Amino acid sequence: MPEQPADAEFSDRFDEALREIEERKSQEQLRSGLWLSHHHSDQLDRCAVIGGRHVCRRCLWFYPIAITVAVIGLAGGLLWPDRLDWWVIMGLSSIATAEFVAEQLGLVEYSPRRQIVATAAAALAFGRALGLEIADRWQPKFWLPIAVFGAIWLAAALINSRRRPI
Repeated sequence: MPEQPADAEFSDRFDEALREIEERKSQEQLRSGLWLSHHHSDQLDRCAVIGGRHVCRRCLWFYPIAITVAVIGLAGGLLWPDRLDWWVIMGLSSIATAEFVAEQLGLVEYSPRRQIVATAAAALAFGRALGLEIADRWQPKFWLPIAVFGAIWLAAALINSRRRPI
């Protein structure tokens, strides 16, 4: 059945309205600085405000620490003896994983302090493993924790997304 002129006009106006809504949404995100964070407005408590912009608190601590530790390791510096790598990497990653899972499952309330401590622990582990990976590709000390703890974090986040109202 051919499209009627009135239907085409309505469709054009509707498409234009959708474009305007998307444009306003983009402008609002730029103004709020949310583009520097992957949290939505109901989770801004998980962000630090820097220069009027929201930045994910976990990312704010994780990446600088991890990169610094990786560079120190690549430069030959030691934060702990090599023989302890597995224990330290898995142990520090477990701290962050326990904190994340407990919060995602509603066992504990969100706490910025606890998140920062757990994130710093994970960053130390990740930084050491990243340095090893950069120095010698396909390091199990990098990829095994990524796979194991990444799967646990993903499962916890998926469970949380199913229990939270949209």
